[in-house]
Amino acid sequence: MKKFAVLLGSLVLAAAFFTAPAAIAASVDNTVKIATKQQAVPESQNIIYADRVIQLVNKERRNRGLQEYKMIPKLTKCAVIRVKETTVYWSHQRTNGTSGMDVIDEVGLSWTGKAENIAVGQNTPESVVNSWMNSAGHRSNILSSDYKYIGVGCVCYNGQYYWVQEFLASRENFDYAFLPEKHGEINDSGVVDAVDASIVLAEYASVSAGKGSILSRSQRARAEINGDDIVDAADASMILNIYSFNSSR
Repeated sequence: MKKFAVLLGSLVLAAAFFTAPAAIAASVDNTVKIATKQQAVPESQNIIYADRVIQLVNKERRNRGLQEYKMIPKLTKCAVIRVKETTVYWSHQRTNGTSGMDVIDEVGLSWTGKAENIAVGQNTPESVVNSWMNSAGHRSNILSSDYKYIGVGCVCYNGQYYWVQEFLASRENFDYAFLPEKHGEINDSGVVDAVDASIVLAEYASVSAGKGSILSRSQRARAEINGDDIVDAADASMILNIYSFNSSR
C-alpha cells in the first residue's frame, strides 16, 4: 500500500506522520542543525521523564474517551535513537536525507501508520506535552485514534532537553505491550522497587550463563528500561534509580 507523508514544522516543535490517506497534504519543514555536547544528566532521569510524558499523554486521551497508548520496547528503542539524532540534526529527516520514521522499519516493526513529534527546549514533561497540545499538528498525533502504541525518547544536551514521540499503528498484536506505569515493574506488585531490580539481575545472570530466560515475554518487555533491546545490569540499576526517585516524592 502506498504511504504518504505530512510534515508540520517549527523551530522548537515538529510533527510528521505516515498513513494511507486519499491525498497528500502540503508540507512545511524548518530544519536546524545544532552542534551540541552531552550534559551530565542521569539516563534514569531521562527515562523517568519519557515515561511521564506518556502518562500525561494518556491523561489527555482518557479525558476524551480515547484508548490509552501502550509501550513496546522496539518503539522505545526507535524514540531513543531518534532523540539522539535530533541533537545533531533537528529535523524529521536524518543526516542522510531519509525520513526519521524509517527507524521503525529498521528495528523490524510492521506498521499500517506511523507518526513522529519532536521538540526542543522544554525542560519538563509537563511543559513539552503542553507545547504539543497547543499545536494542531502535534495534538492530532497525540489524540489520534489510528495509533495504539507509543515510544518516547528524552535527552539533555548542552543544557537543553530534546524530546521525540514515535506513534505506531500495526496489524500485529503486541500482547506484551504495557502502560507506562508498568515500566520496570516486573513482579506485578503494583510498584517499581528493589525486588524488580533483583529479578532483572537474575534474568541477566540466567541468560548470560546460557540457561535461558526466566521471565515471560511480557516481563522482559517491562524490564527493558533504557531502550537498547537488552535486559541487563544497566536496566536493574535504572530500576533502582526509578525506585529511589519515586520514594523521594
